[in-house]
Amino acid sequence: MEAVPRMPMIWLDLKEAGDFHFQPAVKKFVLKNYGENPEAYNEELKKLELLRQNAVRVPRDFEGCSVLRKYLGQLHYLQSRVPMGSGQEAAVPVTWTEIFSGKSVAHEDIKYEQACILYNLGALHSMLGAMDKRVSEEGMKVSCTHFQCAAGAFAYLREHFPQAYSVDMSRQILTLNVNLMLGQAQECLLEKSMLDNRKSFLVARISAQVVDYYKEACRALENPDTALLLGRIQKDWKKLVQMKIYYFAAVAHLHMGKQAEEQQKFGERVAYFQSALDKLNEAIKLAKGQPDTVQDALRFTMDVIGGKYNSAKKDNDFIYHEAVPALDTLQPVKGAPLVKPLPVNPTDPAVTGPDIFAKLVPMAAHEASSLYSEEKAKLLREMMAKIEDKNEVLDQFMDSMQLDPETVDNLDAYSHIPPQLMEKCAALSVRPDTVRNLVQSMQVLSGVFTDVEASLKDIRDLLEEDELLEQKFQEAVGQAGAISITSKAELAEVRREWAKYMEVHEKASFTNSELHRAMNLHVGNLRLLSGPLDQVRAALPTPALSPEDKAVLQNLKRILAKVQEMRDQRVSLEQQLRELIQKDDITASLVTTDHSEMKKLFEEQLKKYDQLKVYLEQNLAAQDRVLCALTEANVQYAAVRRVLSDLDQKWNSTLQTLVASYEAYEDLMKKSQEGRDFYADLESKVAALLERTQSTPSPHLVPSPAPSPGPGPVPPRPPAAEPPPCLRRGAAAADLLSSSPESQHGGTQSPGGGQPLLQPTKVDAAEGRRPQALRLIERDPYEHPERLRQLQQELEAFRGQLGDVGALDTVWRELQDAQEHDARGRSIAIARCYSLKNRHQDVMPYDSNRVVLRSGKDDYINASCVEGLSPYCPPLVATQAPLPGTAADFWLMVHEQKVSVIVMLVSEAEMEKQKVARYFPTERAQPMVHGALSLALSSVRSTETHVERVLSLQFRDQSLKRSLVHLHFPTWPELGLPDSPSNLLRFIQEVHAHYLHQRPLHTPIIVHCSSGVGRTGAFALLYAAVQEVEAGNGIPELPQLVRRMRQQRKHMLQEKLHLRFCYEAVVRHVEQVLQRHGVPPPCKPLASASISQKNHLPQDSQDLVLGGDVPISSIQATIAKLSIRPPGGLESPVASLPGPAEPPGLPPASLPESTPVPSSSPPPLSSPLPEAPQPKEEPPVPEAPSSGPPSSSLELLASLTPEAFSLDSSLRGKQRMSKHNFLQAHNGQGLRATRPSDDPLSLLDPLWTLNKT
Repeated sequence: MEAVPRMPMIWLDLKEAGDFHFQPAVKKFVLKNYGENPEAYNEELKKLELLRQNAVRVPRDFEGCSVLRKYLGQLHYLQSRVPMGSGQEAAVPVTWTEIFSGKSVAHEDIKYEQACILYNLGALHSMLGAMDKRVSEEGMKVSCTHFQCAAGAFAYLREHFPQAYSVDMSRQILTLNVNLMLGQAQECLLEKSMLDNRKSFLVARISAQVVDYYKEACRALENPDTALLLGRIQKDWKKLVQMKIYYFAAVAHLHMGKQAEEQQKFGERVAYFQSALDKLNEAIKLAKGQPDTVQDALRFTMDVIGGKYNSAKKDNDFIYHEAVPALDTLQPVKGAPLVKPLPVNPTDPAVTGPDIFAKLVPMAAHEASSLYSEEKAKLLREMMAKIEDKNEVLDQFMDSMQLDPETVDNLDAYSHIPPQLMEKCAALSVRPDTVRNLVQSMQVLSGVFTDVEASLKDIRDLLEEDELLEQKFQEAVGQAGAISITSKAELAEVRREWAKYMEVHEKASFTNSELHRAMNLHVGNLRLLSGPLDQVRAALPTPALSPEDKAVLQNLKRILAKVQEMRDQRVSLEQQLRELIQKDDITASLVTTDHSEMKKLFEEQLKKYDQLKVYLEQNLAAQDRVLCALTEANVQYAAVRRVLSDLDQKWNSTLQTLVASYEAYEDLMKKSQEGRDFYADLESKVAALLERTQSTPSPHLVPSPAPSPGPGPVPPRPPAAEPPPCLRRGAAAADLLSSSPESQHGGTQSPGGGQPLLQPTKVDAAEGRRPQALRLIERDPYEHPERLRQLQQELEAFRGQLGDVGALDTVWRELQDAQEHDARGRSIAIARCYSLKNRHQDVMPYDSNRVVLRSGKDDYINASCVEGLSPYCPPLVATQAPLPGTAADFWLMVHEQKVSVIVMLVSEAEMEKQKVARYFPTERAQPMVHGALSLALSSVRSTETHVERVLSLQFRDQSLKRSLVHLHFPTWPELGLPDSPSNLLRFIQEVHAHYLHQRPLHTPIIVHCSSGVGRTGAFALLYAAVQEVEAGNGIPELPQLVRRMRQQRKHMLQEKLHLRFCYEAVVRHVEQVLQRHGVPPPCKPLASASISQKNHLPQDSQDLVLGGDVPISSIQATIAKLSIRPPGGLESPVASLPGPAEPPGLPPASLPESTPVPSSSPPPLSSPLPEAPQPKEEPPVPEAPSSGPPSSSLELLASLTPEAFSLDSSLRGKQRMSKHNFLQAHNGQGLRATRPSDDPLSLLDPLWTLNKT
C-alpha cells in the first residue's frame, strides 16, 4: 500500500482587497490624544502602507505566508495604540471582495481587515499544501504542516472574530474549512505511516481518524445554508469527500485484517477484508468523473484488497475453518488524531518583526509596566529576605567555628623545607668553613683569656709575697726599719692598677662565658644548616596523624568545600535572579494586551522565575543539613586540631631558632673578634704591669737606718706608652664588647629592658600568620579637656621643631645613616633575580617581608608588606606602579591578598607621557583582561581631590565577581608636592572610610606611586600619624615611623622635601582637630626649638648576641681614648685617673705625648683599657699658659650627659663655623683660636676622628 497513488487535495481561493485609507485617521488621533507631531510618524505609516500592498498582492509561496503574518501583527500593534474598531474614534472603512458571490463588502472596523488577512493566510497555506505531490517523505511533512497552519488560521478566525463580516467567513464555512484541512493533514500523516511500514493497528487508527474528519466536513457540506453559499463548488467537494470516506474506511479495515492475521484470528481477517472490499466498491462508484489519479489509486487498492481477501478466504475455507464473525460484532476502529490546528500568535516578534509604532506607547501601558515592576520587586524582596537570613546564620556559625578552609589542612607545608630556611641553607652551602671559623675564633679568644688570667695571678702572687715579706721584715727590725716612701707609693699604685685590671677581667670573664654559651647554642644549629637537606628536614617537626585522623581531616575539608560551594551557588543564583528581573521588560506585550488580561499576563510572565526560585529554595533548605554535618565533623576534628596546633607551634619555634642561629653567626664572629682585640690589649697592659711589678724593689731590701749619703741623680727612663684615661669603676665588661647601635648613639639601657643573651630573634611573620584586625576608634578621645590641652602643648612643641631647618636636616641625616645600617642585615637576593620586573634597580623589596604570589608562574612581585605603623592604621602593601609586563602579577596580588582598596598616587601627566601604564579599565563597555583575571569598570566618580573607580574582578573559571575601589590622587606630581596638605588629608580620610566599609578589617590596602617608595612612603607616614592623632595618642614621633617603614622597605620617604611636607601636614591636621573641638589654634608659632636637642633616633635595644645598652660613660671613655691632646700642655686625660693625691699648689704633671697616627679605619667601638701609669720620678713639665680652664675630653663628655647638658640662650645667636673659619687661623680664629668657656661643644676637637692614639 505504500506505493499507492496520492489522492487530490482541496484548496481555497484568496479574497481580494479594496481600499483602506488609515493614514489620515491615525495622524489625527496621534495629534489629538498623544500630543505629538503626526508628521513625525510619516515613515512608520509608509512602512505599514507598503506592507499592506505586499499582503493584498501576496505571492503564492512560503514567503507570502510570512508577509501576511507580519502585516497581521502590525495591524494588531496599531489597534493597541489607535482605536480603529467598530464605532471607535479612528475607525475608517475597510473593503474586501467576497469569494463566493464576488461582491464588495465594507466595514468601518480594523478587525475586518485582520479577519480577511487571516482568511487569506489559511487559504494560502491550503494552496501550498495541495500543490505538493507528496512523493517524498519531506514533501509529506511540508504538506501536513501547511494544512495544520491553515486549520489554525481558520480556527483563530472562528474563535476570535465571532462577527460574520461576510458569508465566506461565517462560522459554518470556517468549521468546514477547519475539518477539511485537518482531514487532509491526517491523510498526509497516513501516507507517511504507510511509507514507514508502521504497525497495522496504528495505520488503521490513523486512517479511521481521516474518515472521522471527512465525515465532519461532509455533514457541513450537506447543510442547506452551506450548500447555498458554496453553490457548484459544494457538489464537487461533497462528491470527493464522500469518496474519500469510503476509500479510507477500506484502508482502515484492510490494516485491521492484517492485524487479525498477525494475531492468527483468521475468521476476523476474512471479515475485515470482506468489509474493506465492500467499502472500496462504494468508493469506486462515487469516483465517477474524478481525475485519473483517483482512478489509478482505486484500481491499485482493489488489486491489493482483492488479492488479500481471496487468499484469506481460501486459507480459512480449506485450512483454518474459523467462523467469520459479522462486522457489527467486531470492535470498531477508533481514530487516533495526530494532527491539530497550529495556533496563530499575531504578536510573535519572530514573525511580526520589530513594532513599527514602538515609539508610540500609551499611558496605560506605562502604568501596567509599573505594576509589573512592583510585582518583580516584591518577588525579589521576598527572596532576598530569605537569603539574607540564611547568610547571617551561616556567617555567625562559621565565625563561631573558627575554621579557615585554607589553613585547616596544611599538612603539605610540613613535607618540605620552608623557602626562608632554604635560603639560609643555600647561603651556608657556599661558605663551608662557617662553623670551623667560628670555633677557631672562640678557641683563640679562650687562649688569650687564659694568658691574661695567668698574668694577673702572677701579679697577685708577687704582691702577696711582697706584702708577706714586708710584714716579716717589720716584725724583724721593728718600726725603726726605714721603708722607702717612694717604693711604698709605687707598690700601692701597682696594687691599685692590678685591682682595676682584675675588676675588668672578672666582668669580661662573664661576658666571655656568655659568648661561649651563645656559641655552643648556635654551633649545633649552624652545623645542621650546613649539612644535607635531609638532615635539616628530619630536624623539623612532622605531623603524626593516624589514618583515622586523616579521614576526619578529609571529611572536614569535604564539608567545608560543600559550604563554600553552597555559598558560591547562592551568590550565582541571586545574581541570575537580579539580572533576569532587571532585563525583564514586557512593555511591548502590554501595549498589545487588553486591560482585562493584564493580571493573567503578569502571572504568565512571572512564571519564568519559578525555576530560579526552586533552585534558591533548595539551596537555602540544604544549609541546615550542611551545618549539621559540619558540626559533627568539627567535634571529631577537635582532637586533630589540638595536634596540628601544637605541631604548628613547634614548627614555628624550630624554624625561628634555626633562622636566628644563622642571623647570629655574623654577630658571633664580630663579638669574638672584639673579645680577642680586647684581651690582646688587656694582655699587653697586664704584661707591662707584671714586668713593672717584677722590677720594683721590695721594701724589705732597704738598708738599715745608718747614715748614708743622699740619693744621686737618677738617669732618665725612656717614656712609656701614654696612659689612657681610666675606666669608670661601674662599667660592665659587656659594654667593652658591645657594638650595638645604642652604644654609638649614647642610648642608655633601662633597668630590665635588655633582652636575654642570644635570645633568638623574631623572624618576619608576614608569611604564615594572619594580620591583626584594625583597632577601631569607637568614641571621640578628645571629649576630655585635659587631652585637648595636652594636644595643644604638643602642637606648640611640634611647630618649634618644624621651624628649625637645621634640626630637620639633622633628622634626615640620621634617618639616612640608620637606613644604611638596617639594610646591611637584610637580603634582597630574590629581587635581584627578577631585574626585568623592577622599575628601578635600587628599589627592591626585602626577602623577609616581600609579597609572595601563590598561583603565578613565579612568586615574585616588587611589593612589600608594611605593618605595625599604628594599631589604628591598616596594614599596607607598598609597591611600584605596574609595568606592562607585570600588570597581571599586580592584579593576581590583589586577588590573592583579597584587597578591597587600591590607592594610586600618580599624576595624569605621568600616564599621558606613558611613564606609568594604565593598568585598569577606563570605560564601562571595555573590560580588560590580565592573565587569568578579567576587570570591568562598574562606576566612576570624580571629586575635587581624587577619582573613585569601582571595579569588578573575576578570576578565570569562576562565576563569582568581587568588587573593589580604586582611588586615584592625580594632583601629586612626580617631582614635587601636592597643592596643599588639606587635599591629601581629605583624601586619606576618604581612603580610611572606604577601608572601614570592607569586612574583615585585616586585609591590606595597596598603595603605589611610580617607584613605590617616595610618594608611597609619605602617604603611609601621614596616614599612620593622622590615625594616631585621631585615636587620642597625640603627635607621634615621625622619625620613628620613618625608620620602621624603612626597615620593611628601603628608601621609603625618598626625599627630604616629603619629610618636611609630612611635618606641615601633621600640624595642619592637629589644627583641624582642635578647631573641630572649638579650640582655636595659636595666633603665632612658638620660638623654634632645635630638633638636635632631641635624643637620637631610637635604635633597636636588642643586641643580637650580647644584648643590653652601653652607658654614656663607656662612650665617654671611648672618645677620651680617640681624642687628641689639647695643645699647649692642657690637662691630659690621665688627670682624671684615680691615683695618689698631689700636694696642693703644685702644677699637675703632664706625660709626654705620643705622635698621633692617623687611621683610615673607623674608631673601635669597645672601651679602652687602662695602661700602666708612668713612674712618679719624672720631673714635671711646665704647663703652658691657657686662657681657659683646664679641661679634658672626659670633662667635655661629662657635660654632655642628659643631666648636665643644656644650650644657653646666649649661644643661639652665635655665628656658624664654616670652611672659611677653619682655613684662616688669624685674628684669633681657626683651630688654634681661644674657645669660649660658655660653649660646652667648643671643648670638643673637630678632628678627633682623624687623630687617634
